[in-house]
Parts: sequence; C-alpha cells; structure tokens
Amino acid sequence: MELDDKTDALNTYAGVRAEPRREFEERFDISWIYHDNALEGVVLTSHEIKAAIDRKVISDVNLIPTYQEIKNQKAAIDYVREAAKNKRTRVNLTLVKDLHALFVRDIEGAEAGRYRKEIPLHRTYFHEIAQPNRISYRLNKLLQACGSSEFKRWHPINQAAAFHHEFMSIFAFPDNSGKVGRMLMNFFLLRASYMPAVIHSIDRQRYYESLRGPVHQLRELLIESMENGLDCGLRCLNELIARPTEYVQ
Repeated sequence: MELDDKTDALNTYAGVRAEPRREFEERFDISWIYHDNALEGVVLTSHEIKAAIDRKVISDVNLIPTYQEIKNQKAAIDYVREAAKNKRTRVNLTLVKDLHALFVRDIEGAEAGRYRKEIPLHRTYFHEIAQPNRISYRLNKLLQACGSSEFKRWHPINQAAAFHHEFMSIFAFPDNSGKVGRMLMNFFLLRASYMPAVIHSIDRQRYYESLRGPVHQLRELLIESMENGLDCGLRCLNELIARPTEYVQ
C-alpha cells in the first residue's frame, strides 16, 4: 500500500510540467543504465551514458563498443516501456528474443536469440543454471506459466520476482541474460503502472545471493529497490519543480 501511495504521488508530480518530467526521466534512465551495468561488473560514468544516449560524436574509438552497448540498453528500455503500455502484450518467446536482439545489436560476435551452448567456466553469476539441452524446454515452460490463470492472479511484484528468479536459473543466452531478465522483470511492474525496480550496485552481492536462495529473498530486494527509487524520484521532482524560473512553458 505504501508503494501504491508513493507511486500515485510520483505520477501526480510528474504530470505537473513537461520540462521537469523530461529531466527526471533522463536522470532516471541514466541511473538505471549505470546500476544495471554495475550489477554485471561494468562501471560506467554518467558522462559516458549521457553522451551515448545523446548520440554525440565519439572521439576515442576504443569507446565505440561501450557506447553501442549503452545505446542498445536505452533502446531496450524504450521498447519495454512501449510494450508495457499495450495491455495485449504478452511475455512470450518473441518478446524475450526481441529484447535480446536489441541488447546485442551491432555488437561484434554476438548472435541475436542464440541460446547458450555450454556452462561458462567464468561468469558473473554463481547460482546453478540450466544445462544447455534443457534451456528451450524450461524457457517455454516458464513462458507458458505466465499465461496461466494462477499467475495472472498474483500481484505484479510477485509476478516480477517469480519470473526473474526462474529466468535467471535458466540463463538462456551466453551474453546479456541478466539484462534481458531484469528488463522482463520490469515489464510486469511497468504494465501495472509501477516505476521500474532499479537494483543498486551496492546490493550487487545481495542480488546474486537472492538468485541462489528462495524467491522471497529476491522479492524483498525488489520491494526495497522500488521503494528506494520512489523516494529518490519524489525528492528529485520536488527539487526540479521548485525551480520554475529555469523552465519555459
């Protein structure tokens, strides 16, 4: 109920004026991309993220792959937001593979939608993952469960946590499985008009451990992340709206 009240308050603030809302959304997306990459062990700067999103000219050719990955993630964010607005959108194999394709677009050596063929020896995550020959079966079973009447009766936060926990135990792709999984997790929240849950980099170890433990651990982290995001969002919008002379209507 507290999350619902804060979500309503944030939506009310966000509807006051277009310019503060635009600046808040830009800051939020930069934070989202920063923390989501930090969960994968990749540390970006706000300058790198903003430059990539704004499509500025890259002076250092060594940064081209990094900028492309940032652009891809922003495209995935925009895609899932639009998909969540359409109540007919379903979490199915097409959505999963479309998101993966966005994350690997124009990345050398990456193949969109290709399932993992081996158990990686060195990887960021340390929980048990599916054998390669079980990926297709388990993923299809998970996606079928999302269409069940029981799953549809669950609260969106329960849906998001349960889906993500199982998706990460499948770990379908050799690259970007975590990013795809968290984007799909946030699809359930966005569809229910919640803010996305951005798991902060300081909770990285706790996030890993939640994937190894029962799903309620992930759900608790998800709720705390949502509450933290709402509190930060309300403070940010309060500050932006308190500076009316800076904006032209």
